[in-house]
Amino acid sequence: MTMLRLSRADAVIAQGTLCVVARIDPHVVELRPLGGEAPPMSLSHLELIGQFNSGNFEVEYGYFGSRQAARRAMAGRSLLSLLSRAEQQLVFWKIDWCETFLAAEASGEVSRSDRSCSAFISELEKRVIEKMRQTTNGKPLPDVIFRPAPCRTSLMGWVRVWEKTRDPMALVKKSRFNGVNARKIGRDQETILQRKLADYLHPNRIFAPELHRAINAEIRGCNADAGSAGLPPMPEVSESTVRRRLVEIDKFELCAARHGVAEAKNRLGGYGAGLPVDVPLQRIEMDEWEIDLMAILAAGGHDISDTRLRDLALGRYWVCVAFDAATRSILALKLSKAPCVEDALATIWMAMRDKTAIARRLGCETGWVQHGHLFHVVVDNGAALVDTEFKAALADLGIGYSVAVAGVPKLRARIERVFRTLATMLMPLLTGRTFSNPTERGDYPSEKYTVHTAESIVEALVRFVVDVYHNKPHRGLEMACPNDAWTRLCTQHGWSPPLGQHRLRHVLGIKLDRKPGRHGVVVCGVNYQSEGLIRHFQRSGGHSLDIRLDPENLGHVSVWYGDAWHSVPAVIDGMEGVSVAAWEQAVFEIRQSNRDASRLRQDVVDRAFARIKELDADQRAWRRLGPINISAAEIRRAEAETFYGLDLKAEAEGRPIMDNHRPQIDGFLSDSIPPLQRPPARTASSSSPTDHTEHDDDEPQETWRFSDEDE
Repeated sequence: MTMLRLSRADAVIAQGTLCVVARIDPHVVELRPLGGEAPPMSLSHLELIGQFNSGNFEVEYGYFGSRQAARRAMAGRSLLSLLSRAEQQLVFWKIDWCETFLAAEASGEVSRSDRSCSAFISELEKRVIEKMRQTTNGKPLPDVIFRPAPCRTSLMGWVRVWEKTRDPMALVKKSRFNGVNARKIGRDQETILQRKLADYLHPNRIFAPELHRAINAEIRGCNADAGSAGLPPMPEVSESTVRRRLVEIDKFELCAARHGVAEAKNRLGGYGAGLPVDVPLQRIEMDEWEIDLMAILAAGGHDISDTRLRDLALGRYWVCVAFDAATRSILALKLSKAPCVEDALATIWMAMRDKTAIARRLGCETGWVQHGHLFHVVVDNGAALVDTEFKAALADLGIGYSVAVAGVPKLRARIERVFRTLATMLMPLLTGRTFSNPTERGDYPSEKYTVHTAESIVEALVRFVVDVYHNKPHRGLEMACPNDAWTRLCTQHGWSPPLGQHRLRHVLGIKLDRKPGRHGVVVCGVNYQSEGLIRHFQRSGGHSLDIRLDPENLGHVSVWYGDAWHSVPAVIDGMEGVSVAAWEQAVFEIRQSNRDASRLRQDVVDRAFARIKELDADQRAWRRLGPINISAAEIRRAEAETFYGLDLKAEAEGRPIMDNHRPQIDGFLSDSIPPLQRPPARTASSSSPTDHTEHDDDEPQETWRFSDEDE
């Protein structure tokens, strides 16, 4: 068994605690903590070797010896290697003098008497210079060689210290460890100075010359009182004295008093490696950022490219971002005019969807595949991100939630750095940027150069994120790019698929309420019906039900009845994957092309679905990211205007048709869509067997109406 060679003069530092070697024998080493009430530790030699190898313990040889004790008493924990090269050369020059004298003394050439030593100084100097020449190996001699030879008193002082300690630190100039050698001031002056320092530690942030003036003004006032009492006056203090006192103030306290605690924590707080996150989607950081770009704030429903609109509102958009900490990938971003909980929920929903189709539609060359089930979301204290509705939605989806400490952005350093990347890499490429502060902005006329709209900002953001940021080497990933990190970590740890689309719609869908009828429920002019909904209507009648709508997919809606959410499909075919925006635009175009028709047949609708798919791709690409939110109010507006009076009926052949019965309306679409008038009744002579617009009034028909208020 290997035995440790330790002595009672050695010390063992056990995880930061200084321990004395109290006892050592061939089997056990007993360590006793120095100071405190901690019990002693008894370890075998093998166990102690293991602690040394692991780095938990370390040994200080001779720590309690006289040599080390004298060194600590004089120089503390200072190291010779930390001194300047000139100071090091001076120390070893003194050692050469000591060693040369001791060698001459041993050979009987000199003694320590004043007469003998003083007479031998010149000979010692020659030997010291020759010794230094030999050690330099032909290199230039150090500057210390030109110093005058020491007197006998100095030399004997060096020799006595060197003989006792044999430690070079003992020959370092003692004034090196004496602190400030400045001229000291009196007690009364120091009292005034310390009292006035409180004025410097103030948010008003006075300067050092002003503090110096105030201190001397008070000293002069005290001198006036002392003169009347016959006492000697106090001398005024210099500005350098005041500045030295300011340097001695704790920097954190100084910054906190003058700039605030948050600024002190940000400026002087320590940084680490952050939380170790290796699994994709394990930790998602969310935050909102006001984009450094002046843009045109388009009002909902207005075409900002219309030259007739002269007075357009200008402002800055906000973007809400969801960021995966493990892969440094941006999972989602949502543009808005102001932060709101609806955008925060839309960002969560987007983070759990594959966005490759969106990226392709916006011209990206690589896919945006980063998505899946989120396990834990970390947010700051933004109002939208701490809203009760936001927290409730995450809880229903089984997603963890935590709020970082306010005023400490380093706790969300990864996503904060993303915003910095956008500000420094993307914003300089866009006209109309506002910069981070007025100093950086200078005279740049941001409002004058405003050219971008929500659509162009969305495209620029997505192109930058997908094609630039996700393919750019990242220092936090050891110069790997986020796309490669996503692929590697998903292969290593596995990928977590998101919850089903129905479950997501139950929790994150737009909140509506509808009264059911025999036809089911109507949302955006579309009937939704199921067997379970029919039975519920037969049992409970037409009381209002909670509805959840996915604005990107009108194929199903979520209806709450029977103490559970149920996915109810659309009655008409082809609605799967159709967004509200595309459906509204399609209905608008259908009516534009059928102004003179009293009925819109299902075959017309079927032919329009091809156009809907094209519209949907465009609308989905930017509306899912852009600032126009499909909210419950937006749905009601669309129903009141675009879908007003829109019904589906079944013809005799079984084909559903759309019927339009509506009065004159006033609204956004009223100038574009005139009221549709029913054509005059046909006479018997004008009837034809092939006319499919006539129906027998006695023939039962299934009807698709806007609502069932008249049921």
